[in-house]
Amino acid sequence: MIIRICLPHELEEAAALSDFVFRQPDQQSMGSIFPYLFQPGISQSYGAFTEEGQMVAFMGMVPEVIRVGSARLNVYGLGSVCTHPEYRGQNLASRLLEACMLHAKRSGASLVFVSGDRSLYTRAGCRYIGRIRYAALDSSASAALQAEIQNQDWTLRSMMPEDVFAVSALLEAAQTGYEQGPAQLLKLLGAGAIPDIYRLQAQAFVAVKNGRVQAFAVAAVHAADGSSASDSKEPAHAVEWAGDMQGCALLFAEMLQRFPAEQMIVPVPWQQERLLELLTSAGADVTDGRNSGTVWLAGAGSLLSQCAPLLPPILDSLLKLQGDGSYLITDGKREETIDDDGLLSLLFDPESPHLALAPKAFRTIALPYLSGLHFV
Repeated sequence: MIIRICLPHELEEAAALSDFVFRQPDQQSMGSIFPYLFQPGISQSYGAFTEEGQMVAFMGMVPEVIRVGSARLNVYGLGSVCTHPEYRGQNLASRLLEACMLHAKRSGASLVFVSGDRSLYTRAGCRYIGRIRYAALDSSASAALQAEIQNQDWTLRSMMPEDVFAVSALLEAAQTGYEQGPAQLLKLLGAGAIPDIYRLQAQAFVAVKNGRVQAFAVAAVHAADGSSASDSKEPAHAVEWAGDMQGCALLFAEMLQRFPAEQMIVPVPWQQERLLELLTSAGADVTDGRNSGTVWLAGAGSLLSQCAPLLPPILDSLLKLQGDGSYLITDGKREETIDDDGLLSLLFDPESPHLALAPKAFRTIALPYLSGLHFV
């Protein structure tokens, strides 16, 4: 079996294989809901091919830049991993994963975000990352939220084509997020990957105040009559949002009212304290969890270099890479040896046990929710 990068003309075959493995007849093609994975161009994805050239396994990779303050992290999203049933049991997925990891290293990427957490990934060193609080907004909490701020002159409506620059500006102004332009935003909104996975519908809304779009949200929802095309039993799910957090909270409540479901699940990254406060004060049930999927550290040097604008200069002298690939961290009095898991925990987990040795100027690095518009 030949493991190699896919050629542009082979991506249509990759989408067909993914559809065969993952899709039901009433669902859209993977080629439609993941346009940046299967569109023609310089491919980043890998396939397993027979000697005759038939693709029998696929692993998709999409390059992205995540903005965190003044830092830019070069990362990959990895997903749509599939093997034709007749060729399973030949270790093809593991070989594809190895090829993708080497590709990420060669590219200078710091992290690879994987859309799953099965043993294929965890055996290869993929780890859980970050903290998310999942707020379950029901009709009672939604009504309470609307009543609390009903006199603050918000206008809530569906996003219109003319809103694209205003919404794009809100996403760009966020402290943490994926870099994208208006055209990419529109393509991802139209693709609707997360809503399609839940067999729900995508709805994008904006909140207007003082004549300006000040908040935006997109969610996977049921139809207005309370059903969906496939009678999905899933709760509604918030997918992406930006701007004034009060406006965002109101948009979630509005969509739950217009498109009824028992609950809407809002995954709130730990750094969005204001949004969590608004949802919990309205009565939403909150559970703790990890960010979506898992992550693989492509290069510690690349990661620390790309995170440098967010790190106190003194950390350079307190965190040392050892010959065995571990890291020695010290506060001048105590020292501790940590592995890749410990490094990721130190940098991205606000509850990391290693923070006690970090310099006082260090602040945990905030990541976006990883199953939003850019999910692959």
